[in-house]
Amino acid sequence: MAQHLYLYENISESLRCHIRQGNYRSGERLPSVRSLSRLFKVSVNTITQCFRQLEADGYIEVRPRSGVFVADTLPRQAPPAPIAHFPLLPVEVSLSEDILHFMEPHARPELVHLGIALPSPGLIAVDRALKTMREVTRTHSLEAWDYTHPHGHDRFTHQLSRRSIHYPVPINQGELLVTNGCMEGIELALRALTEPGDTVAVETPTYYGTLLALGVMRRRALEIPTHYRDGVCLYSLEQAFKRGQVKACLLSTNAQNPLGFTMSSERKRKLVDLAVRYDVPIIENDIWGDTVYAGEALPAKAYDETGMVIYCNSFSKTLMPGLRLGWVAPGRYHHRIRELKQISSITTASVPQLMMARLMENGFYAQHIQQLRSQLANQATHMAERVRACFPVNTRVDIPTGGCALWIGLPRGGDSRVLFEKALEAGIHVFPGSVFSAGSRHTSYLRLNAGNPCDDQLDSAIDRLGALAASL
Repeated sequence: MAQHLYLYENISESLRCHIRQGNYRSGERLPSVRSLSRLFKVSVNTITQCFRQLEADGYIEVRPRSGVFVADTLPRQAPPAPIAHFPLLPVEVSLSEDILHFMEPHARPELVHLGIALPSPGLIAVDRALKTMREVTRTHSLEAWDYTHPHGHDRFTHQLSRRSIHYPVPINQGELLVTNGCMEGIELALRALTEPGDTVAVETPTYYGTLLALGVMRRRALEIPTHYRDGVCLYSLEQAFKRGQVKACLLSTNAQNPLGFTMSSERKRKLVDLAVRYDVPIIENDIWGDTVYAGEALPAKAYDETGMVIYCNSFSKTLMPGLRLGWVAPGRYHHRIRELKQISSITTASVPQLMMARLMENGFYAQHIQQLRSQLANQATHMAERVRACFPVNTRVDIPTGGCALWIGLPRGGDSRVLFEKALEAGIHVFPGSVFSAGSRHTSYLRLNAGNPCDDQLDSAIDRLGALAASL
């Protein structure tokens, strides 16, 4: 598949091979950016992108004003995880019963909850949020009582639009529509762009809620091969666009669930360019975007000059899932999505909007996100290391770039559905990988929630899971 990689990816792989073969030893300085750009006959930006990738993978260390050096300890070579090759054929989605079966144990308080991807309430200032809610109902009682416009409360949408002020293409306040969670935005977008029987391109693996929405709405899924580090294969997506196979695509570009990747800005720009060139709109689910560990990562929407991206987000993963407060920036599809919102739920509750407006105005939310990113990064790293230590040899686990989903590949084709049942008997709730695809893929994978604090209970649960995985 090398011919389908971007130029910087091919050069990164070449440098990686040189390092592995000992042509550049640990601690040795690599040639400068300008030297490599002349050697490979590419731009300085391309080499810079290579170095970013190699640094993220643990092969090099960038020392300011000193240069780029081979890491003292190279990352362990995990079993290869190539992008799977399979016929790109639309499939019917019928996973609602499976998803319900695997979700139900989350309601059992006696279990160790490693199934649903969600930060622990201990990481969230719940009391502060509820105190703010009480304050706004007292000081803005009439506004809290009344309907709001489908566009949402002005104070809230003003704060949302300010979050995009540094985007190459900022989101205008008048473009925003407030929704009941991110999923309502996705549903409205699907209804605006497609009809029953139409095909939507999705990543594989992808969030099971995406597949559930497609199944319930009687849309078909075209699963596009997706890399655990770089995201959806843009070559395969372009082929689907060229053939006219899809009416829209539904993707995540930041801290994708379940793989955890964040696409580079270069790839996000190319994704938007493809949508414009072939006139295929993108529905972007950015619900984990605020949690990218390295700091703010712009969504694909930030590069959308023509309104081809319908941006969907919410505060369900970063503050309170019970708020059910989301928003959508529909671009050129604003009028149609506003109509659908009005006949769907008319408007969104006033109190959560007033509360979030206050928490953004006083700087609390920005400070909270900084802390949440750090905590989730520590927990994901700890949990990944524990899995490597306790699960069978050749188990694959990669630390995500954001969020709290760990995507784990079992060795020897172990069936995660069997592991689900065994884990449940042992008092642990996990999520099998089979429901992250409309087909029969990913049965040897499972997703674990890394949103829980690192403690003895968590370590004990991972130990038990590792033993159960070894017994498959």
